[in-house]
Amino acid sequence: MFALRRFFVFVLLWFVQGAHAAREFAGTPPLPTKEPQEERFLPERLSVADEVVKDAVEHKNVPGAVLLIARDGNVVLRKAYGFAGARPQTRAMREDTVFDLASLTKLFTATAAMRLLEEGKIALDAPVANYLPAFKNVADATGERAQITIRHLMTHSAGFPAGGAYAGKTRTVAQITEEIAASPHKYAPGTQFLYSDFSFITLGAVIEAVSGQTLDAYCHDIIFAPLGMKDTAFRPQGELAQRAASTSPDADLPELRGKVHDPTAAALNGVAGSAGIFSTADDLAKFCQMFLNGGEYGGARILKPETVALMTSKQSPFAGSARGLGFDLDSPYSIRGALPPGSFGHTGFTGTSLWIDPLTKSFIVLLANGVHGKPPVVLTPLRRMVSSIVAASFADLSLGPGRLSSTLPKSLEESVQVQTGLDVLMAENFKRLEGKKVGIVCNHTAVDRKGNHLVDSVFANKNVSIVALFSPEHGIRGALDESIKSSTDEKTGLKIYSLYDTGLTPETRYRATPEMLTGIDTLVFDVQDIGVRYYTYISTLGYLLESAAKNKIKVLVLDRPNPLGGLTVEGPLLNAESASFIGYHTMPISHGMTIGELALMFNAERKIGADIEVVKMPNWNRRLLFDQTGMTWVNPSPNIRNVRQAAIYPGVGILEGMPISVGRGTDAPFEVIGAPWMDGVALAENLNARRLAGVSFAPTRFTPVSSKFKNEECSGVQIMLWDRRLCRPTELGIHLADALARLFPEKMDAKTLEIMHRWIGNKTIPAQIAQGTPPEEIIASWSKDVDAWLARRKAFLLYS
Repeated sequence: MFALRRFFVFVLLWFVQGAHAAREFAGTPPLPTKEPQEERFLPERLSVADEVVKDAVEHKNVPGAVLLIARDGNVVLRKAYGFAGARPQTRAMREDTVFDLASLTKLFTATAAMRLLEEGKIALDAPVANYLPAFKNVADATGERAQITIRHLMTHSAGFPAGGAYAGKTRTVAQITEEIAASPHKYAPGTQFLYSDFSFITLGAVIEAVSGQTLDAYCHDIIFAPLGMKDTAFRPQGELAQRAASTSPDADLPELRGKVHDPTAAALNGVAGSAGIFSTADDLAKFCQMFLNGGEYGGARILKPETVALMTSKQSPFAGSARGLGFDLDSPYSIRGALPPGSFGHTGFTGTSLWIDPLTKSFIVLLANGVHGKPPVVLTPLRRMVSSIVAASFADLSLGPGRLSSTLPKSLEESVQVQTGLDVLMAENFKRLEGKKVGIVCNHTAVDRKGNHLVDSVFANKNVSIVALFSPEHGIRGALDESIKSSTDEKTGLKIYSLYDTGLTPETRYRATPEMLTGIDTLVFDVQDIGVRYYTYISTLGYLLESAAKNKIKVLVLDRPNPLGGLTVEGPLLNAESASFIGYHTMPISHGMTIGELALMFNAERKIGADIEVVKMPNWNRRLLFDQTGMTWVNPSPNIRNVRQAAIYPGVGILEGMPISVGRGTDAPFEVIGAPWMDGVALAENLNARRLAGVSFAPTRFTPVSSKFKNEECSGVQIMLWDRRLCRPTELGIHLADALARLFPEKMDAKTLEIMHRWIGNKTIPAQIAQGTPPEEIIASWSKDVDAWLARRKAFLLYS
């Protein structure tokens, strides 16, 4: 009876365990699918990714591929191309084809190791010898083996060679660990980066020693099963192996299908920390989404959020080889393309790759059987191209570190016919000004769609009386780059009062005095702003509102587009200590508002009390850049000559006070920087290694004909802006300043850098640059400023 009871208990336990296993291997459903536009992609741009992969399969010797792109937990593109096997007979690629992941295995090994770290079973900076006796017992005169840590393994800085000759051999984990420990080192641990399979084979051995399980069993229990990755395994069997893409490199060799391609992993019977896992695009999507979710997916927590942050932040100190713990950030192997810094991923030799971007909450899985081509195909250019295409396909725009707008344009090429405030006023035949005694504050940008100037049009209207004109910096015609004296307009005979006469006292040089305003009851303001805090036109607006309020004069602001659009907001808020004519109000460097919206904000927040009316712009919306408005470009000032210069001015402009030329007096102001003492080749190399989004740099030489270093040849860099939507100009400025300070400390010392505070808005950031604070830390420091600004400006926004 007892024996029978034991039998039933055994059967019951077997049934329960079997049911549990069935639930494990049933997996969670694939990520849901949505249309690209539902996840704020531009479909016509995203479709280019589909086309380039298709072209690679049809014309570039890639047998087949599967591409999966997702955002916010939803797949927007999932497609199979070509053949999973091209010989001995063709097999069509399917979306659920299983791929030999090759070095993508390292990400799972790293995840398993970090799980043990969370449990306190290993430590990043603990010697590997603590866990593997082979590293303690090996004869080593230098003692370097004993200095190798877990962190060294995970950042490829242990000094191991890349790998070894194991083709056709058989090894146990213990045997290969001893051989790795005894292998000749390339360099001392922690001194250089060298991508090495030996590092992750060793890490896999540590996991087995500490967990008490084989690596494949441990990965199954803590990663595959909890995430429902039913099509993921070392050594796939049966139907899973039959679905595998072929990796046979030669028609004369037997088809390699479901068997690991990597010879060292094969020597270890298909299970190694460096290679061996097989998986599908949909299973990898769950793995990627887990990292975007901070370590959790489908109710299963794999890692803590802080562990994910640690794994995906820079852990290697080597220039040009930024690595996290397992993840590639920006090493020579990176396929980030134009995706923003802070994204991370990895590649596999067989043709597999994934890349994850936490800023846009998106990821790309591109799986190809490149080694099945004849000859095998190098896929790095294709991977980078796909990343760049995805980066250019986001419909929403950056609002600073970690933020995106939810506004969805139909297309980045969308163009509308925007009417400015002046267009509206002229369409009304100036009825709002009839019977008024008007003063006009304007410059050469105050033109309508047909090129008619505000002053000329109002002067011709007999129902409006113009008393005087007022000119901001650069003069009424916008051609002067110097102090301006009051004068008379030759065409109309009207008095022009200068609001930029630096020869006057600080109290009067930028302001309209009561004498200037005599006989005026309405001031019309029409000046094209550039969208940057230190552009003086908005300071002129602020001072004008103050003068108008004191003299009980109404202000009519004719609104104009922000050339940078209304979504980009970047930079620290202005501190009181840095307030000046190039810093009128507490706002970030790129404010994302129109001149009319700023007038309302200045008036309310500074309690000016002016009587303001803003003539709004029909058809303008915040996502539009200037060249999408249908308006003619007019240089807002002599050295902002095109939309490229306007786009990077918020960053390059912060260098204005430095002992360098920002291109004034050349044909490319703000697109070049340099000095006679500068090494442009070294600066370009330094900046390009940073892989800043949307820009690249080339060494150049130029000779300004005016301004700084007049008639002196300068060496420096040309800033090549290739995507305004991706470039973050204020971040660009911080990186420029940082590179200059690091490369040329004798010219860019702390005292010199402090001058930047008038443009940056505080003295803290120049001091941080002088101290060598990482640019990423400086950029992150203004996140709260941006949040505060976005909240403040809501009440004054006139456009959606």
